[in-house]
Amino acid sequence: MNTHKLSILFVISTSRKRKDSRASLMCRLTYAKVRKTFATGLFINPDHWNSKQQLVKPPELDSEYINSQLSLIKTKINRAFLMLQVKEERFNVGDIYSLYKGKKTQKEHNVVEYFESYLKKLKTLINIDIKQVTWNKFNYIKKDVKSFVKWKFKTNDYPLKKLELQPPQVVALKHTICNCI
Repeated sequence: MNTHKLSILFVISTSRKRKDSRASLMCRLTYAKVRKTFATGLFINPDHWNSKQQLVKPPELDSEYINSQLSLIKTKINRAFLMLQVKEERFNVGDIYSLYKGKKTQKEHNVVEYFESYLKKLKTLINIDIKQVTWNKFNYIKKDVKSFVKWKFKTNDYPLKKLELQPPQVVALKHTICNCI
C-alpha cells in the first residue's frame, strides 16, 4: 500500500497575467515527489491572494465563489486519492489527476503479475475444462518466465507495454536482407 502523502497547493501563475492584471490560479498536486500542475480556470488579482491560508481575500470580486470553487476542487481531488488508495494498487499523481477529471484509470499490467492472475483464473477451471497436470505445467512455466524477466531486465517484474515482439536489431537485419534480395 502507498504510504506517500498527497499535497494540494494553489498557486498564482504570474506568467499568465491578463490585461486586467488578474492572473491564473493553478493547482499543484504533489505525490511521491512528483508534481502535476493544472489550471483551475479561475482568475484573481495577485494582491488579493493569501497563500498561507490558500484563500482569496474579500476585496476581490466573487471571492466567496472562488473560495468555494477551490474547496470543491480540493474535495474532488481528495476523493479521487481516497478511491485509488482503497483499490490497493500502485498509482501515481497522473492517475489522481485523471480520476479527478473523470477519466477512467487503466491499470498497467506487468508480465509476471498478469501471468499469476491468469493462473488464478485457470485454477477455477481445473476438472471442468483443464486437468490439474495442465495447471501444474502453466505454474512451472510461470517460474521460468519469472526467472527470465529477472535475468533479462534485472527486475522482479516488467511492464507488458514495454515488451517488443522482436528486438529492433532483428527487424533492421530482416530489412537489410530483404533489400539485398
